[in-house]
Amino acid sequence: MKRHIFFGSVVATIILLWGASWYLIPKLYNAQSLEAGTFGDMFGAVNSLFSGLAFAGLIYTITVQRQELALQREAITMQTEELRMQREETARSADQLEGQKNLLDLQMAMGIVNDLIQTKNRRAEEMQYYLNGECLTGYHGISIMVSYNQYVGAKKPTEDSGFLQSYLNTFFFILSFIAGYKLQNEQKDLLDDLVNMNTTDDEVRLIYMAAEQNQHRLMMLKIHGFYPRHQKLIDIITKPS
Repeated sequence: MKRHIFFGSVVATIILLWGASWYLIPKLYNAQSLEAGTFGDMFGAVNSLFSGLAFAGLIYTITVQRQELALQREAITMQTEELRMQREETARSADQLEGQKNLLDLQMAMGIVNDLIQTKNRRAEEMQYYLNGECLTGYHGISIMVSYNQYVGAKKPTEDSGFLQSYLNTFFFILSFIAGYKLQNEQKDLLDDLVNMNTTDDEVRLIYMAAEQNQHRLMMLKIHGFYPRHQKLIDIITKPS
C-alpha cells in the first residue's frame, strides 16, 4: 500500500512539474526575444529532468521486484518446509496404519488359532486307544500310550491309525494355517509359542511317534519350534538313571 502511495506521488509530481514548465519558462525568459531554436533548446533541461525521473522510476521498479522476488522465495521456502512436514506426517500415519493393520491381523489369526487349539484338544479328549482289551481315552490314554510304546517296544501308532487321524490332521492344519497366514515372522513365532504351550509333552511324543516316517510333517514340526522340545523329552527318557 505504501509503495502505491509513493508511486502515485511521484507521478503527480512529474505531471505538476511538466505543467509548471510551460508556465515558468516563458516567464523567466522573454520568449519573443529568443530565437526559435534557442527557445526550443530550453526544454532540453526539462527532458533531462524527466529522463532522470524515468531512471529513478526504473530503479524503484527494480527494487520493488527484488523485494517481491525475496518474498516469493520466502513463500516457496515455507511451502517446501510445509510439504516436507506433510510428507513426514503422511509417512508416520502410514506407519501407524500399517502397525494397526498388523495388530488386527495378529488378533484375528490368534482368535482362529485359539479356536483350532480348542478343536485339537477336543480331538485329544475324544481319542480312544485300546491296550490289552482296555479302552483308554483322553490325555490319560495318550500318556499311557506313549509310555507303553516307549518302554515295552510294542507296535507304535502311525498316521494311518484310525483313532489318530482326526487329531493329527487338526494339529498339522494349525501349523499350516500359521505358515500360510500373512503375518510378520515374529508374529508367527508368537502363534507357534501359543500352540506349543497348549500341547502337552505326551502329545509331542505321540505326534513325533506317529509322524516319524513323514518327512514333510517332521520338517513342519521343526520349523514351528517343536524339535528342540522333543529332543529334550527324548534325552530325559534315555538318560541313565
